Amino acid sequence: MILFQYVISPMMGQNKDADMMTQTVLRVLAGFAFIIILTGFGYQGIFRFKEPLKALLMMIPALIISINNFPIIAFCDGRAQLIDPGYRVFLFLMESLSVGFFEEILFRGVILILLIQRYSQQKHGLLISVILSSVLFGMVHLINLWNGASLFDTLLQVGYSTLMGMLWAVMYLRTQNLWLTMILHATYNFFGQVMFYLGTVNGRYDTYTIGITIILGCFVALYAIFCLKETIRIQSASIR
Repeated sequence: MILFQYVISPMMGQNKDADMMTQTVLRVLAGFAFIIILTGFGYQGIFRFKEPLKALLMMIPALIISINNFPIIAFCDGRAQLIDPGYRVFLFLMESLSVGFFEEILFRGVILILLIQRYSQQKHGLLISVILSSVLFGMVHLINLWNGASLFDTLLQVGYSTLMGMLWAVMYLRTQNLWLTMILHATYNFFGQVMFYLGTVNGRYDTYTIGITIILGCFVALYAIFCLKETIRIQSASIR
């Protein structure tokens, strides 16, 4: 990772292509490093495909949230336009997949699991673990202040990242499929950022978009609560 960051990457120049490829490679390397470490400690089970079709069906509501993160109405009426060449969309997709791969291994595969073990004896241990891991995931985005982001935008990102972290944590716990949770994370990032990074967006939040987002958000929040309660019920039954 150090070799790629400080030797190979500078040789590629300073542009969007080099930046996306660099970030993709670094996250993939870091993700595989965590896989090796977790496997060495006996946690290889979290990387198994467990009932992928059933898990996919359970995750459809969360996937709809990811798709809705794209400025659909703005794109359809011309307020959002892609400017950069098409091949960069593919590079950005690869970068988004690498983000989902690395961050889900770290926050759901490592931190959430450790917290669950830590609070396993407490009455609301699972809920506490989901909240703490998600808050930590959101707080990590404060680093964007050092990258020049405004305080308001950063705090807003911390807020919705915490909520999305809770959703992805619940989906993982309900399905036990970390790979599909990575896809949820990756698609949310891709649909939400691709037009802003590779194009222009004017007036993303029109009345219809806001209304649809609120309705979908409320529906999926209720669904996530149901999934979490079902997970807790199953866990309690297995303990008995």
